[in-house]
Amino acid sequence: MIKVFESLDLLEAGRIRSLLEAHGIEVFMKNEFSGGALGDLPFLEVAPQLFVVDEDDAPVARRLIREDGSEVAGSG
Repeated sequence: MIKVFESLDLLEAGRIRSLLEAHGIEVFMKNEFSGGALGDLPFLEVAPQLFVVDEDDAPVARRLIREDGSEVAGSG
């Protein structure tokens, strides 16, 4: 799995997940339900993160995220 997106906004992460899934890309969201731990854990540890399951889908996922106007994880 390769991380392609990260946001402190769960709604934005969910929207991007829907975008990728609509294009046939299987996605796993890490920290989807960790918001309740905010305050007990550093915010970067509970930020929703999207991973593509198939590494071959990563370039297409990154392109779709960029075209959407969102920032791709690891794009520097």
